[in-house]
Amino acid sequence: MKPPTSTDSLSSNPNNENISNSEQGLTNPPPLPKNKSVIGGNIKFRGELIGTEDIHIEGTVEGTVIMEGHSLTVGSEGILNANIHASNITINGELTGDVLADELIAIKKTAKVKGNLIAPRIQLDDGGKFRGSMDMVDNEQEKKERTESFKEKLIHPHLPNRAKDEKSSAPVASSKPENIQPSQNHNKQEHKKNEHKNQKNK
Repeated sequence: MKPPTSTDSLSSNPNNENISNSEQGLTNPPPLPKNKSVIGGNIKFRGELIGTEDIHIEGTVEGTVIMEGHSLTVGSEGILNANIHASNITINGELTGDVLADELIAIKKTAKVKGNLIAPRIQLDDGGKFRGSMDMVDNEQEKKERTESFKEKLIHPHLPNRAKDEKSSAPVASSKPENIQPSQNHNKQEHKKNEHKNQKNK
């Protein structure tokens, strides 16, 4: 008797035909993204959000978001009231704030954006709602200048300023005056006064 093959043992088709998952009504789960964080729809964050990997936001974020060198995606249910700096920024939900991207800002058809955008490339899909200004930098010098000036907008008003903290931690020269010894001229003046008094006494 011939041993059953893998197809014979797994398939319920009497004709031993290969049946795909889609034909059986099954779907393969999408692969999980590598090195990517997700803020779910039930999460509300307030403050300064800093990361060194890609991030997908479906929840609510208020404050500042810094993802330099990485991508940020605002999902269709995401709500951001924040100033943002990232490499690539894709917006499907709601965003209110100023945005700086090193490469691309993409506003999708379901997005609602209000703020000032700075990036070499800005994409606005048909149906996407935008109110504010767009500044498309042309060269590296402009990009560097915009990045430096944008740093002020990434300081959360209710959190310590990291730049000021770094400066304050530097050693400061003491302003306390040193002990000054009496000068020789002062001693000579005192000696002359004593001689004058002695002459009067004589």
